[in-house]
Amino acid sequence: MTSTPNERTPITPSPDEPLGNVADASAEPQLEPSGARRGSAWQVLRNRDYSLLFWGQMISAAGTQIQVVAVAWQVYQLTNSAVALGIIGLVQAIPRLIFSLVGGVVADAYDRRRLLIIVNTILASLSAILAITTRMGVINVGLIYAIVLLAAIASSFEFPTRQAIIPTLVPRTQMADALSISMVLMQLTFVVGSAAGGFVIAWVGLANTYWIDVFSYFVVLGSLFLMFVPRVPAEKRAQAGLGALVDGMRFLRTHPIILAVLSLDFFATFFGSPRALLPVYAVAILHTGAAGLGILQASTSIGAVALTPFTGRIGRIRQQGLGVAVAIIGWGICIIAFGLSTGPLLLSALFLAGAGAADMVSMVLRGLIVQMTTPDEFRGRISAVNAMFVIGGPMLGQFESGVVAGLTTPMFSVVSGGVACIIATLTVVSLAPGLLRVRVK
Repeated sequence: MTSTPNERTPITPSPDEPLGNVADASAEPQLEPSGARRGSAWQVLRNRDYSLLFWGQMISAAGTQIQVVAVAWQVYQLTNSAVALGIIGLVQAIPRLIFSLVGGVVADAYDRRRLLIIVNTILASLSAILAITTRMGVINVGLIYAIVLLAAIASSFEFPTRQAIIPTLVPRTQMADALSISMVLMQLTFVVGSAAGGFVIAWVGLANTYWIDVFSYFVVLGSLFLMFVPRVPAEKRAQAGLGALVDGMRFLRTHPIILAVLSLDFFATFFGSPRALLPVYAVAILHTGAAGLGILQASTSIGAVALTPFTGRIGRIRQQGLGVAVAIIGWGICIIAFGLSTGPLLLSALFLAGAGAADMVSMVLRGLIVQMTTPDEFRGRISAVNAMFVIGGPMLGQFESGVVAGLTTPMFSVVSGGVACIIATLTVVSLAPGLLRVRVK
């Protein structure tokens, strides 16, 4: 990090929509707008277009998580190598880092709904290739890496576009609720997809597992065809090119609080994510099979989903920056505990669930800070930067943990990663002390 956020970060409001201000803790408490928190957070699903996106994406993402488990299991079967598992993360991370900013510019320049339709069609086709080559017996590690690489390129356009759409589908007073249950959606898909992945592989085989992912994309495509997504007005729409990218970077530079928050998440997932090593833990340490791997894969998300009844309260936390830092430290502690655990399976899963609960708090508060302080015409580009940190971090972390495990041991890799996560969080906070006092309102 090269800059320290001021205690009060200026926000440039959009002419059409007043943005939340970022303020320090010394400011007078602000009353929430009337009707901002009426009833359950799930009432946001009464917004037709948001509901279509939510349910379609939930089914599609669950299929994708089943595919993730299948890819990891197949690579480990073919190679019996922790490093080979880590390379999956590297292959995913490189295109995310290279193309995410381009995807953000495209999301701000073109029809976002149409872009999502194109991207999801491509992703479905790539999963079909995995299914066909597996069925034909011609699949190999190189081909898997190539498909993963192409899918990551396509996803570099999908994530910022989808994130930019969400705030346009609900009233501002329901933004916190929409962001909260979107986080719940992601975790639910991890639970359903990851837990089901191991069992599905055992029941129907790898090829049919990939076909399930293909069919799940048809659901989200149907939802997208039924949706109406407001477009950014022509006079505010970004012009695809280097200038739009520069404008987005300029906006981020003048809002260092966003950069600090994203940095916290990047370091946490880069150092502290044990995901690449879960097949090794399932086979060599905990001595379970594919079903045990599915349980481990789902555990962090189970912990996150357990906080679903409290998402409204999490969204009301006023000092969001402090909340993010504390939650990430909690994540690191739970990862250390998991790394030291040698069984039974349920105890290891419990530590991962604790990490997931901490991550859920961090994601909700981080999402509020980023989305509530970004004008609509910049949301694609800022969401792209968010993708680089939020998605690139854990993917690079998979490579890092795989390499460290190859050089030392899987247990040392996980434990040292949790320790590094805590140290990195304290370092960012010391460089940006204003972060602990920031809040959006």
